[in-house]
Amino acid sequence: MIKFVEFSLFNSNFSVMNNRNKQNSFETPVGTLKVEHLAHFSLYLEWNGVKIYVDPYSDLFDFSNMEKADVLLLTHAHGDHYDCRAIECIATPETEFVVSESVGWYLKGDFAKADPSTNQVNMYEAIPFTRKCAVTVLKNGEHAVVKGIDITATPAYNIENFRDNGNPFHIKGEGNGYMLNFGGFRVYIAGDTELIPEMEAFKGADILFLPKNMPFTFSDEKFIEAANYLRPKNLYPVHYFEMDAHKLASGISKDITLYIEGKPYSE
Repeated sequence: MIKFVEFSLFNSNFSVMNNRNKQNSFETPVGTLKVEHLAHFSLYLEWNGVKIYVDPYSDLFDFSNMEKADVLLLTHAHGDHYDCRAIECIATPETEFVVSESVGWYLKGDFAKADPSTNQVNMYEAIPFTRKCAVTVLKNGEHAVVKGIDITATPAYNIENFRDNGNPFHIKGEGNGYMLNFGGFRVYIAGDTELIPEMEAFKGADILFLPKNMPFTFSDEKFIEAANYLRPKNLYPVHYFEMDAHKLASGISKDITLYIEGKPYSE
């Protein structure tokens, strides 16, 4: 079992990682797609020279020497997903952003709209050069094409796990997952979510990045249930505090390839 120290969204006890996990390559109808889970929900994808990042998080990974981003996707405004310190390391004035509605509120200065648990920072003020960047704000269900990549914002929210104030850990409509379509090869980045009804539309993805941590997203049992419901060809657990790879592999369908620390898991 791989174990990590549990952390608060506001006070991490993790050490920053410098090493990179194994990069995996997948052939799509429109070119080779390289995929790498860096740490937490931080992802790196590369397609036909286009470098794509998802939710870079500097508390758990050192982005200072990473390739610069052509496209940067932000799922929601919690500090472990919308991290200006990490963004500043990899963005340039030419980086194109795709962000959730809650991040979009903060870029407009509308700090009162979102749940107070989020990272209430205006990226334009924290990183002045980002004022030159193209930014697309997508609500759940909306679609855009960025650098030739077909991107759909998918719902991502809690229906079972709630904060002491009665709000879900992730409120419906504030955050996104993303479906990236590379000529019919589909990559589903679920975002911070539980097993919600809208997921039915995203079954059978070629790659699924699915969170596993309580109480914010899935328990091991719910992760297995979601994986078997969604039936991706390739499955990457992300956002986890601890990992019992044997338990996950024993529970999910044998036609799903499970990747742990960048490698297909085999017992």
